[in-house]
Amino acid sequence: EMELVSAPNEYLRYVATIKGRTRSEKTWRTYGNDLLEFFAFLEGTDLAWDSVNQTQIAAWRDAMLERGCKHSTVNQRLRCVDAFYDWALRKGITHVMPFSKEEVWVAKPQGFLAHVDVSGGRFEANELTVRTHKAVPKFLHLDQAKSFLEAMTPHRLRLMGYLMLLTGMRREEVVEFDYRVLPNPAGRDPDKQVQMVLDPNLTKTKGNKERFVVLPYDLAVAMCRYFTFEWPKLNAAHKRRHGQEATRLFLSEDGEPLSLTGLNNAFSKVSEKTGIKCHPHMLRHTFGTYELLRMGRVKTQRQALLWVRDRMGHSSIQTTELYIHAADLMQHDDVDGYQADICEALRRGD
Repeated sequence: EMELVSAPNEYLRYVATIKGRTRSEKTWRTYGNDLLEFFAFLEGTDLAWDSVNQTQIAAWRDAMLERGCKHSTVNQRLRCVDAFYDWALRKGITHVMPFSKEEVWVAKPQGFLAHVDVSGGRFEANELTVRTHKAVPKFLHLDQAKSFLEAMTPHRLRLMGYLMLLTGMRREEVVEFDYRVLPNPAGRDPDKQVQMVLDPNLTKTKGNKERFVVLPYDLAVAMCRYFTFEWPKLNAAHKRRHGQEATRLFLSEDGEPLSLTGLNNAFSKVSEKTGIKCHPHMLRHTFGTYELLRMGRVKTQRQALLWVRDRMGHSSIQTTELYIHAADLMQHDDVDGYQADICEALRRGD
């Protein structure tokens, strides 16, 4: 009847304005989409949200699986709806809780923080969730990465690719990169990397957390050269359109800020052109894999994991540990001088 359902909208307001741990707009959007999917199922099957039972939600889960939804996506939606009902129960909006929990045991990898884990590998899991496994991050071998980036045009798009490959920055962070955090390499030692602080007050970071990445000297020079000679023309177009200067480093030909969709589409075109299937996040995975191997040559595994964790902005060391398995798939000799090889390709195309 085209009427808003008050409970889920009130819950989304709670997530966005009160719940302190959920500050990402992307997360808010995901919650909204997950609840929309669930309430569309309820409407399509003529079920009321405050009287639905576990069997009916299991039918929703099975329908998603039959449509080919990934197990991780199905579990994410189930957990979101579970959290919604948990909130509604606490608020007294409903007395229905169509989910139940079971204690499961998970064999955790023996990381260096294992001694402080008092859970014993046991936690409560939603009975409706389905089994998943942590996939090994998909990455490119060095020759593939170089061939892919060399085929990218225009120059600013290629530079964005090198930034992800050589620093591990996320695609969102690169698209919304603010030139005010770009360091000046003038007077620095060409044999040393340049530290760049990602200040969330100026530029995009996940969770609005400050961290620093390190730029190879050649990449810092290439970005500053782009900012000096190419960016002013793009900024002038932006100023004509919007009446003010841009702070984004990467702009389109008509001065508009580049979008995630535009970046994804550009990668799809280069993938088709080169026959090398690559999406933006794969370059970040490639950095994580090679950087873990590189640091593992000079540091302990614990130190290498911490270094990569901090450079990539992971909130958990367990996420970084996935790159150990990816690195095992690669010939370790490939890591020797990998940054120098990429920077040489960068200089040729700059």
